[in-house]
Amino acid sequence: MNILKNAHRLPVLDWNLNFFGGHSQKVDDTWIVPLNKHQAFELIFVVNGQEIVNFEHDSYLLNSGDFVLIPPGFIHTVSAVKNLTYFCFHFDIDDPSFVVGLIQNSPIYFPKDSSVNQEITPIIEDMNKMISSKVYSFKDKMNLQIYLSKMLLKFNSLINKQPTVIGSSQSKYAKTISEMIKNEFNDHVLYFATRFLNGPDNQKIQVPEMPTIKHIMEATGISVGYGNRVFRSVYGLSPCDYLSKLKLKWAQQMLAKPQYNIDEIALVLGYSNSTHFSRQFKRWTGVSPKKYR
Repeated sequence: MNILKNAHRLPVLDWNLNFFGGHSQKVDDTWIVPLNKHQAFELIFVVNGQEIVNFEHDSYLLNSGDFVLIPPGFIHTVSAVKNLTYFCFHFDIDDPSFVVGLIQNSPIYFPKDSSVNQEITPIIEDMNKMISSKVYSFKDKMNLQIYLSKMLLKFNSLINKQPTVIGSSQSKYAKTISEMIKNEFNDHVLYFATRFLNGPDNQKIQVPEMPTIKHIMEATGISVGYGNRVFRSVYGLSPCDYLSKLKLKWAQQMLAKPQYNIDEIALVLGYSNSTHFSRQFKRWTGVSPKKYR
């Protein structure tokens, strides 16, 4: 008997929306950020003054009110020109369709007089106004997430109006690989994390190896080399880097739950021992799992 056969459903929200590195500062004219890249989007807004953002083949001079949106994996440098005060933050969302669209179809540079800038700047300014020295409350964090969501909706409207730049077959393969990695990994973690939680205390649970990225790509009918190239061209990072992001997300969530010990978390996430996991977690976050907890 299907008790929901006539139900009209809302979508399942199975994504992770991250906001981090948000800060504002006034710097002197010799200030420079050396060559770097990130695994998330970076937005830099010039509050006052001027700065230059350099990429491999392009440079942008930003004046007060301009901003840039730097996609994941883009190598760049940033330097002050004159009287610079800027606001910067990073964000990421593991929704493959949106990320592909934003990377492919959004410009990097948004001058002050552009229509998109004028729609998004009020949201950026509201986010910047939230900066303070106080401890941020739950309400503050929820308001920040609302601002970020409003901004992403504005970007979504923009990318839906733009023609696709990268071939549709490449986008399709990259999205398929991304979704398969996410689904396979999430299913694996959820199944064995639940067994650790619900099994007898004295029961030793054997966690089999997770499907490899090679296995996932072969399931799509493409070679590993081609799959890696397509994935990087669309998302700006490798499939291994994407899997690392998923592992970090789950590690942080499980460390927040005292019922899981660090050995169990390491095992569920595919590490041979807790030492290997702890070393990798410190590379990601700068602190050990014990200190993070």
